[in-house]
Order: sequence, then C-alpha cells, then structure tokens
Amino acid sequence: MANVQASEKTAVIIFTLEHYETLIKIDPITALKLKLFFESVYEQNKAQNDKFFHVDSKKYLALIAHNEMKSSLVGFVKEHYKLINQFPLVATGTTGLLLFKETGLTLSRKVKSGPLGGDQAVGNMISNNNICGVIFFRDPLSAHPHQADIAALGRLCDVYQIPFATNPSTAEAVLTHLSNSSSTDTRHGNPALEKYQERQSQVVKN
Repeated sequence: MANVQASEKTAVIIFTLEHYETLIKIDPITALKLKLFFESVYEQNKAQNDKFFHVDSKKYLALIAHNEMKSSLVGFVKEHYKLINQFPLVATGTTGLLLFKETGLTLSRKVKSGPLGGDQAVGNMISNNNICGVIFFRDPLSAHPHQADIAALGRLCDVYQIPFATNPSTAEAVLTHLSNSSSTDTRHGNPALEKYQERQSQVVKN
C-alpha cells in the first residue's frame, strides 16, 4: 500500500441551497456572482462530458457492395434516390465514395472498406442499435478474403432482426418496409436472443 499525498494543500467547501438562500439575503451581489460562477463551471464540465459521452441515437441504412456489384448498387441508388436519401446513411469505404461520385448521395457516416474492417464496423453499429436496415449487394461467384466478416454481418442481422437485402429485388422490399414504417426501429423480437440473454443473466447471478 502506498501513501499518497497531495502536492498542494486543498480545501473542500460544502455550499448548499440553504446557504445560497441565506447569502442572497445578506449579500445579493456576491450571491449573484457565485451563481454565475457555478453556472459557468457547470457549462464547461457539461461541454467536456458531452464530447466524451455523446451517444449517437440515429438509425442508419447501411449500403455495401462487393466490387463486381458496385455498379448494380449505383444503378439501384439512382433509381430509388429520393427514397434512400430520406435515411441517415452509412457505407463502406470505396462504395461510399463511388455512390457520392456517381449519384451525389451524401453519407452521414462512412466506415472502412469491407476487407479492412468495414463490415465489422457496420456489425458493431447493429449491436449498438444504430442500424435500421442493411443493403449489401454481394458477389456470390467470387472468393472474399473477409468471408468470415461477411457471414458475421449476416448473422448479426438475424440476431437483432435487422432487414437484410442482398440483391435489388430484396432491397426494394426492404426500402418499402422501412418507408412504410412509422419508425426506423422496425425490428421484431427474437425469442432466441431473449432466451440467450436470460441464460447469461443466470450466469451472472450464479
């Protein structure tokens, strides 16, 4: 055990609301100055805390496409531009740049390319309740070095009941579903997830 001493003398002052009310009666000017001082300290601390503890509550529509399918996604976005542009959007690296270049579509967020962790980043957003749907035009005829990430992304969509489209036909269905919903939180309950969470709760209790 180490002995810790402050390098400078410190003092702690407890100043309650009752003390403040008494001070107002005795010295209103000092009370006002003190009030302004504490408000300034509060605002400074709040601004710093907001930077560190900001929680993104948006529900993004994720747009992803393998290289051989990027042109198909560009065409799909052009055809459904107005509908897609209603949502906060996130896309993986090259796909996002191409969509902006070819369609003018502006993204709210962009993550790395799929093989560099982009699919995992979208998966993380799913687990944090920041994704309302995923449109992922996959190339089924080519091998992918990050196949495990692709499979994990699809699995998370199933776990959290996120609409997951892998071609233009299913993407149209997902867009229709999302646009007709009163909220972007369109997930259905997952009995398997609920049972898993119950089991994990028992592990902690035991």
